Amino acid sequence: MTRPQKISGLAEAMQRWGYLESPAPEAALRWIDTFLDAYGDRLETLEDARPFVHALRELEVTIPALELERLRNRQVLFFLDAVGQYVREQPELRGLPLERDIPTIAEEFGIGAGDAAHAVRVALSGEAEGVALGLLFPLLGHDRIQARLGAVSGAILHGGRGLEPLKFGPGGVPFRTIEGVRPGNQTPGESS
Repeated sequence: MTRPQKISGLAEAMQRWGYLESPAPEAALRWIDTFLDAYGDRLETLEDARPFVHALRELEVTIPALELERLRNRQVLFFLDAVGQYVREQPELRGLPLERDIPTIAEEFGIGAGDAAHAVRVALSGEAEGVALGLLFPLLGHDRIQARLGAVSGAILHGGRGLEPLKFGPGGVPFRTIEGVRPGNQTPGESS
């Protein structure tokens, strides 16, 4: 099947599932093209796309408890808020230099590049691993990114303990959140 056939086939399937109007607007076809870049290798049939499309259309995601605990830190919340501001300033989410911009934003809060990418991915997808952020951003769009980042902040700040992290994780092992470090104390990306 050629790429245009895959795009039109997925557009028709999304129309049947109630996710897309008919005829499909050009912007929706670009979204499907990006979706195929992100998830195409996981699809054997069009029906395989349905749970991924559904998950991308949700305003909130479920974040596993221990992943949410890793985000329970003032610097991480400020960083995620700054990422939200960055997104609001972007007229287009395709082609953003996220490999450069996310670490630059994180540096302001003393958060290493790896922890920063992890925090953004978990906040937006609920998963520690997944598609590249450069594909995830345009697939979610401005509104869903804002809603998901806001939901994470709300879950942490109003979810009982506030910014007080767990003392111990599974097996009684001391639990550590993603933490910012003072500039000069550690190299970026190093964990404490």
